[in-house]
Amino acid sequence: MNCQSLRLALACMMICACIDRPALAEDATPPFDLSDPAKIEIGKKRFGANCAAYCHGSEGEGGKTPSFKGNTNFSAAAAHKTITEGRTGADVMPPWGNTFTPEQIWELVAYLNYLSKQPPSK
Repeated sequence: MNCQSLRLALACMMICACIDRPALAEDATPPFDLSDPAKIEIGKKRFGANCAAYCHGSEGEGGKTPSFKGNTNFSAAAAHKTITEGRTGADVMPPWGNTFTPEQIWELVAYLNYLSKQPPSK
């Protein structure tokens, strides 16, 4: 590797190290009770404003993804991790860890948890 290539490689590594990355969902413990009606309502509003229109559908009933309603496999910790870090591959989802605070993400999880306990639409 010549000197110019080495400088370019080092510059690229330094730029990559400075890019703002989402916070990792290391602590999967909610800071409040996920059944708190006020937190569920806040999560519902955030979901409606950011998640429903294109990807998850009204009241989490599908859109381009499986419905949250009646989802017996729902995991709050897994939902928190996915919202925070995003997902790649066929089920691509952008990370929201730089957009929302950890508490705001837990409010979304509270709403999704609520939806998972509702009967699926017919």
